[in-house]
Amino acid sequence: MSIRIEDLVSFVATVHHQSLSRAAEALGLTQPAVTRRIQSLEEGLGSTLLDRDTKPPKPNALGRRVFAQCEQVLREVDNLKALVESKATPQGKLSLGVTQAVAEIGVRELLDVFSSHYQSLDISIGTRWSNELVRQVDLGEIDAATVMLPAGTDFPPSLVARHLRPIEMLVVCAAGRWPERPEPYRLYDLRNSKWIVNPDGCGFRARLQRALGDLGLPFQVAMDAFGTELQLQFVSEGLALGLATRAQLERSRYRDGIRILPVTDFNPSTELWLIHNRVPGNLKHPIDLFGETVSSIFTGQDKKSSGS
Repeated sequence: MSIRIEDLVSFVATVHHQSLSRAAEALGLTQPAVTRRIQSLEEGLGSTLLDRDTKPPKPNALGRRVFAQCEQVLREVDNLKALVESKATPQGKLSLGVTQAVAEIGVRELLDVFSSHYQSLDISIGTRWSNELVRQVDLGEIDAATVMLPAGTDFPPSLVARHLRPIEMLVVCAAGRWPERPEPYRLYDLRNSKWIVNPDGCGFRARLQRALGDLGLPFQVAMDAFGTELQLQFVSEGLALGLATRAQLERSRYRDGIRILPVTDFNPSTELWLIHNRVPGNLKHPIDLFGETVSSIFTGQDKKSSGS
């Protein structure tokens, strides 16, 4: 069986307009061309669809059933085209991934933005480490993600990676625990300190451990736990040193009990990226909005912290 889309279109148009000539005019074809396409459809199906004893020809009983099915098929064809057309109205599901830092400070804002702009989209948001999010997008398990990875990161060639903004990550301590001094601290000065960090898999933890190891210094963990707010609580109580983005610190209820500890030979700051596959289709604009919203979450916190 060989069925062409243009044959379905001609048959549906003829039934809609109840006239071969009006169908031809609507399609920009000649009447004989429309007739040939309907005949081609009938040959492909092995059945007559029009009662040609009537003027104009009308669909017979089978033709009416085929007409209904053809309309459904053409709707699905339109939906298929819309999937790869970036200007088409986005529909269906959109699966997004964010890091823990974004999840803690901006998920509510993300959901509010999408509910106001794309009510027809079914949005799901998951939290993973950045490298795992890259893997998920590359495998097509999720549509897009914002990740925190250093400048110069090599992303899979199947992905588009758009730089959004730098992310300032800070070493923090309890207020009054480490004296302020004119020159910054060095990691060697902190060699006897313990740290409160995320569990294994966190890129910031790995960078700290690597930096200490390169200097032959021990990496001593007082606590590893998910949740920056929990970590900052124990930092404020003087249990150990910690790591936090400026945005997380500014939003923390414990910020008054914490101060930034400048460390000259360790800079855990990183870059925020938006990643997605190379052909996002009608999800392009929602994915762009996703990246802009996550970036604005951190931009807003930077402005607050600078007093602007």
